[in-house]
Amino acid sequence: MKNWSLSRRLIATVLLVETLLALCTTGMALFYERHQHMRTFDVMLRGRADSLLGAVQDAEDEADNIMLAPKAIDLQSDDLYQVREPSGRILGQSPQWSNQLAGQFREGSHGHNFQFHDHAYRGMVLRGIRQIDQEDGKPGISRPVIIDYATPLAPVWKAVANAAKFLLLSNSCLLIVTGVAIFILLRRGMAPLQLLAAEASAISPASWEFRAPPGALAVKELAVLALALESAMRRLGSSIDQQRTFVNDAAHELKTAVTIIKSSLQLLDSRPRSLEEYRRGLESCLNDCGRLEELVQKLLTLARLEQTAGQPSSRSQTDLSESAREIVSQLDSFATLRSIALQLDLRGKLLVPLPHEECETLIFNLVLNALQHTPSGGKVTLSAAEEDGEVRMAIEDTGEGIDAADLPFVFNRFYRGDRSRARTTGGTGLGLAICKAIVDAYGGRIELLSETGKGTRAQVALPAVSDAVRLQTVFSKER
Repeated sequence: MKNWSLSRRLIATVLLVETLLALCTTGMALFYERHQHMRTFDVMLRGRADSLLGAVQDAEDEADNIMLAPKAIDLQSDDLYQVREPSGRILGQSPQWSNQLAGQFREGSHGHNFQFHDHAYRGMVLRGIRQIDQEDGKPGISRPVIIDYATPLAPVWKAVANAAKFLLLSNSCLLIVTGVAIFILLRRGMAPLQLLAAEASAISPASWEFRAPPGALAVKELAVLALALESAMRRLGSSIDQQRTFVNDAAHELKTAVTIIKSSLQLLDSRPRSLEEYRRGLESCLNDCGRLEELVQKLLTLARLEQTAGQPSSRSQTDLSESAREIVSQLDSFATLRSIALQLDLRGKLLVPLPHEECETLIFNLVLNALQHTPSGGKVTLSAAEEDGEVRMAIEDTGEGIDAADLPFVFNRFYRGDRSRARTTGGTGLGLAICKAIVDAYGGRIELLSETGKGTRAQVALPAVSDAVRLQTVFSKER
């Protein structure tokens, strides 16, 4: 798809809107200009008709007739006029007058337009009274007169055309100046965006650091985008650093496990051994292979959980109470061998939106972790109940606890800063990390509360499956 320029579109849009506004204002201005010219023209037209009325004089005959005095007429040569009496008697006409004009004149307070010999005229009808034989203060004789008068409209159209040319020229200059000004202002206004793009383009696999330019932060609209990019890059950089740390730690752990197995085999091969020594050596290698297999399995579990994070299956439901009973049953013999009391406190059926396998993994890791760090004669309690739309589970032990300095890092992969993550327990350092990944993937919360020498309490909160979802699941299974 062809790229388009935001600046060009903005400039084109502004110029288009300004052009439409200029056309509208020009049209209204020309309409007003024509209207004003026509009003002025009507005043001029009436004035000429009045001057023609003044040229009507007494004919000085016995019948007291009136006539149009040619010497008193001072009008434009191309004007059309006719002076007549109401009886129809013509007193005078212009040289260009034609009988075809008889029906063109209409009475009214304003002039009217018509065509004559392919020319536009504007005319009006003026009715007046002429007094004759006025002597010694006597009123004299009133003689009504009708004047049909018209003059060419060419000067009006010329004036309107000149106004239109001026408006079009001035608007065109204004559009050019506006276009140049918008272009310059947009270039300056887009400078912070270009700085932001330049800063973003500097990001590379070797450097994920991104700092929004001050110019971009100073622009209200860009500040949101700049801060979002900065936050996204910070999270992405943290995630990549975490992945690198994970890969390095995983490589180190795998290398350590392989080195142990290799060392055991090299030790067996260093000199001739008895059958019993070979048997014990092979058993040790098998145990090391088992730990290696467990480590790989947990790494795969973590990778799978992270790949499906945020996309949990909405149809997966598990009764946490049932899973808890199964796990306690599996670990009961382990607890008995260590003389640890393993107790359950479950309240009803507790449906959570987790697959059965992941629910059991979560409970197994938490309970096993508690058993491994509880001394002989201690107690581990698993309790669960539904509260405020959540299934809340707690695993509490009476073990040695976790140091406060190590508590914020217990969910990190391979972290063994405290005794609860020590190799002596046989763990891989991934159990709690897997628990957190499972809980996060399904919108839950998990935390560890601990005090050195008094034990640890693991708290998990998961969304409870609503009754509507339960009924929908039951109907789906019946179908």
